[in-house]
Amino acid sequence: MAFTTINTTDTLEQVRVKLNNLSQNDFGDPALLAPAGLAATSVVGAVVELAGSIFSVAGFGVEDVTSSFQQILPGEKLRVLGVSNQTTAVVSATDTLTIGLTNSVTITSNLTANGSLHRLGTIEISGNTIRSTDSSQILVNDSLQVLGTVRTDNIRTVTTSDLSFGSANLSTTGNIQIGGFFYSSFAAGGFVFEGSTNDNFETTLTCVDPTADRTITFPNITGTVITDGDTATVTNTMLAGSITGGKLLDDAITEAKIADDAVGQDQLKSLVTLQILNSSGGVLKTIYGAGA
Repeated sequence: MAFTTINTTDTLEQVRVKLNNLSQNDFGDPALLAPAGLAATSVVGAVVELAGSIFSVAGFGVEDVTSSFQQILPGEKLRVLGVSNQTTAVVSATDTLTIGLTNSVTITSNLTANGSLHRLGTIEISGNTIRSTDSSQILVNDSLQVLGTVRTDNIRTVTTSDLSFGSANLSTTGNIQIGGFFYSSFAAGGFVFEGSTNDNFETTLTCVDPTADRTITFPNITGTVITDGDTATVTNTMLAGSITGGKLLDDAITEAKIADDAVGQDQLKSLVTLQILNSSGGVLKTIYGAGA
């Protein structure tokens, strides 16, 4: 396209010639656009229509979720950026764009994962089961509240395998079952022990509602606890001293309960003696009896 200049000294005829030459030779005949498949009859219209034709063949468009649309024409660049703490965008040969997650991902809203197996570091979630992939335990570094039922084979502290709650209280309105056949119920105001057999018979350890602070001390010895309903359990070795007469019922001690030669003169309240003498006055036999 030639460059046309209209000078201030040009006559009207000169201007007419320049304009005719410009429109005929430089702008061209609009009728020539039709054979090229363009319907526009102006330079600007032809350029717009031509750009659309080029884009439809060699260009592409980008549209986001908000329906914002951008045309990318041949020779132009599409710039792809990642999101801080979320995604990365890497361009590599040949003609490859890789979108990934950053090493530290921050999700500001909800995360929904519909798969059957999920791993977060060494913690694995499979269905409704949570486990550690590199250890036999999971550490919860905070207080833990469970609204449903807690079931376990063992309860232990961090430093010992004993069932111990330290200075804290253990309270519940329901039941606690710990391994084996040990069963304890706090709702009934006491402990219920199943014993070694899981059956319909249990032992309940409870107490009468105290009217003051009470202390019951178990002795430092191995043995069996005696109750007032027990029979034939108290032995002689369990009695530290004697039983006074005031603790015995009338006629409670019969002849059968006294061993042979067990009663001597020291056991008689008022001693009376009867002696049998020989002819020389020697004592052959002394008989002791209770006096008046």
